[in-house]
Amino acid sequence: MSIEMRDAAKAKVIKADYALQSKIGSGPLDERIVEKCQKVLENNDVDFSPLAKEFLEKLDSAIKEAKEGKLSMNEAVEAMTEPVMQLKANAATFRYELIGNLANVMLSFLEAIKEMDATVLDIVDAHHKTLSAIVIKKMSGDGGAPGKQLEDELKGACKRYFSKK
Repeated sequence: MSIEMRDAAKAKVIKADYALQSKIGSGPLDERIVEKCQKVLENNDVDFSPLAKEFLEKLDSAIKEAKEGKLSMNEAVEAMTEPVMQLKANAATFRYELIGNLANVMLSFLEAIKEMDATVLDIVDAHHKTLSAIVIKKMSGDGGAPGKQLEDELKGACKRYFSKK
């Protein structure tokens, strides 16, 4: 049996919550509305920096509290995951794909850790500093070759961590 088939056999069906559907109705959306929304997203010129800095401050606070031992492992992971998730979710809207890509790597890392140790906190702290620099320099887009290098370095750090565990 292939991996895909084995995973499909383990699939769990979760009943949908119809709250959103009750708010917007059912059936196809009007194409004009979709096009109008797309234009708003494409022409978005809102400065992402204040919002990103707010999430980065929350991440920094979570890192500090974890280093000081004020949080259990689950609390620390949750406190660090929430702002990273917000950064990932909002980055694409403001055309900061690099932040979204890096946040995605960090979310995968945080989901996979089994213990909160100094190395985990160092990796998350380095991630925080990298994102802070990107926001300060207003490096929108995917960052080109340097952005790919940053993403590869973060992935490498995560892989090295797990190879030692």
